[in-house]
Amino acid sequence: MASKHAQMVLDINPGFKVPSRPFKRMDYRDALEFCREHDITKEDGTFFEFGDDIPEAPERKMTDMIGEPILLCRFPKKMKSFYMQPDLADPVVTESVDLLLPNVGEIIGGSMRIYDEEELMAGFKREGISPDNYYWYVDQRKYGTTPHGGYGLGLERYLMWVLQSANIRETCLYPRTADRCKP
Repeated sequence: MASKHAQMVLDINPGFKVPSRPFKRMDYRDALEFCREHDITKEDGTFFEFGDDIPEAPERKMTDMIGEPILLCRFPKKMKSFYMQPDLADPVVTESVDLLLPNVGEIIGGSMRIYDEEELMAGFKREGISPDNYYWYVDQRKYGTTPHGGYGLGLERYLMWVLQSANIRETCLYPRTADRCKP
């Protein structure tokens, strides 16, 4: 590690290794097939089908079996947010990606955003959301925007990975439990 802070990470996690690049890329459909081939099932014992959300535990099991970071791509449109851009080559999926890390699971989720006003309005309608409270978001499309994306990083999950922590409560400043709902 080239960072001047590398020693701090190694002091806490002596076995830390920077992952090799490029990260493995896997389509959602390929993840379903991997789960089927490796007997990773839903809680009821059935296999995941197209359109099913793969919950944290099965997704983590898959990632741990693969043993390297995975960029899981192209999730079904019906399970993602209304503002995510459909894939032009396959409109039933979105131009979306989650970064999955071994021993942690998802730490980042991102996507390209719809930049066409009519398509965005159709998304509001499909989800039963009034666009009135989002006038500023719609105006960006109305008056011009460019293709763009966004993402969110789960900082605590990232720290779990770097520190090899077994539980997210160990990396949260104010962990929530059934008995503790505020700092």
